[in-house]
Amino acid sequence: MPTGAADPLVGITEKRADSTLLSSARLLASQGSADQVAALLRALVTDPLGLLRALASVGSVDRAVELLGTALTLGLPAELNARLRCLLVELRLAGGEVRLALATAEEILGRGARGTPELPPTVRSAVLAGRAFGRHFQDPDRGRRHAESVLRGYDDRIAPDAEVLAAMAVLSGLVLSDGRLTEGLRLARAAVDGAQAMPSPVWRAYLHLVLADRLLDAGAYGDAESTVRAAVADLIGLGGGGMDSVVALHRARLLGHRGRLAEARDEAQQALAAAMCRGTLLYVPPLLATLGQLALRFGDHDGAEAFVRRYRRTLADGVGRMPSPVYDWVELQVTAARHGAHAALTQMDQQYSHPAPRAALFTRQPGAAAWFVRTALEAGDPHWAAVAAREAERLAEDNPGVPTLAASAVHAVSLLHGDPDGLVRAATEHGHHWARTAAAEDLAALLDTRSRLRTAGAGADADAMAGTPARPRLPAPPATPALTPAPVPPDTPVTPASDPAARAAEENADALSDVERTVAHLVSQGLTNQQVASRIHRSPHTVNYHLRNIFRKVGLSSRVELARHAHLWTTDRPGIDDLGIF
Repeated sequence: MPTGAADPLVGITEKRADSTLLSSARLLASQGSADQVAALLRALVTDPLGLLRALASVGSVDRAVELLGTALTLGLPAELNARLRCLLVELRLAGGEVRLALATAEEILGRGARGTPELPPTVRSAVLAGRAFGRHFQDPDRGRRHAESVLRGYDDRIAPDAEVLAAMAVLSGLVLSDGRLTEGLRLARAAVDGAQAMPSPVWRAYLHLVLADRLLDAGAYGDAESTVRAAVADLIGLGGGGMDSVVALHRARLLGHRGRLAEARDEAQQALAAAMCRGTLLYVPPLLATLGQLALRFGDHDGAEAFVRRYRRTLADGVGRMPSPVYDWVELQVTAARHGAHAALTQMDQQYSHPAPRAALFTRQPGAAAWFVRTALEAGDPHWAAVAAREAERLAEDNPGVPTLAASAVHAVSLLHGDPDGLVRAATEHGHHWARTAAAEDLAALLDTRSRLRTAGAGADADAMAGTPARPRLPAPPATPALTPAPVPPDTPVTPASDPAARAAEENADALSDVERTVAHLVSQGLTNQQVASRIHRSPHTVNYHLRNIFRKVGLSSRVELARHAHLWTTDRPGIDDLGIF
């Protein structure tokens, strides 16, 4: 073990910090393995800063902050004190205490300005980087102004320092509100290219995660995955450095884009549990929002709504946030599922009337523009649908060569104008699983509607079916004059004996699944596709799919007929709450 003048911190650590640090190390290490305990004890006498980072990963952020506070009272050398305070900025940011983190950063920088011993360059640059990130987490508008100010004073003929790298990373996400994904990707790449100038391994990892986000936005999933691995490599030896939850958040997002929803949910759930246990509260709201979005993909509207309530409550408690358009997006989809398109349109008017939030959302969520178009048309507002389609087109034009934005524009515009060829292209070109599925469902719905209109013409049944296919009813056996029944009053219940079509429907009804019987029952009660979707926790397109199968199997061609006949073959069938399939 090294001693002497070569490492003056060792003697101080052994003499003055042993009792405090060692007892705290033992307490926190009780949560770790034997190997972790050994690493902590080695770090105790060789690297107090490394010890504190390790404690933050093994135990909780609160305990590590408490330990740091104790260490800062021990009269350690000024340089070590400055490094410990720098670490305190990182830990408080991870813990969501953004205001305190910024106050600590300003205190460190102020000490240097008051004639106290000059801060080591690495410490100063790390604090400046932490301040840039902190301002971003506290208030995105303030963070943007600060980052733009830093970059205005940057001479790109010299290598960027840590503050410049942080400013690049901050602006990388914020320029998406201007629709500049290409510029955001450039800034994120530039930050990673200079990442070795970032003294903090935690912030180096964060630079890689920002780039992974932009690569996901651009649809470069393979590159995004390798970039997340690079972030993990930066954290080797730190036990995650308190950032394992945010790494898992990015993994979950990648899995969700690829359609591996169960894996994405497991990853996000484990990350949320770890963040709550360790006190890295900065990452809790985006993890809750991610889980809410995944719940929607599973058709679990109750679960999605519960996640919305949780992250809204967390954000209202004043915890610093990682800015994201997902917060409002999940809540908007829950509103549509719970209360229908008109309620969602009202919320869209409130939250997305300005182009900036639309651009940020459409850039980061493939399929969102088409969702806006679909919802607006369902609510009877073609103007809103046209606004969303134009926004998607603008984003694609302003960012040429970005396949995600090109596919989103084709999807939204084709849905607006009822263009099946465009929807085929969107379903083929979308890389995002949910967006691709939505485009395929939109195509099926459009073709079904056209088929229905061709078959039914402009009759009342065509209007009543609203998105269901027209199918000719099974022909009734020819009747002879002697056997022709007397006219049946309109309000007379239909029975198999009184209507050949009812007999045919009842005979063919055995082919219906339990899900289809439930859909038929709800539709026969007068519920719309949207209302049925909410009841069975499926999308309206899925309800439409089941309804097409019902009409095909039983030989009916309208919702009116379904309402007249369905009671014959849904009686004594399991109710929706008894099926055990939703």
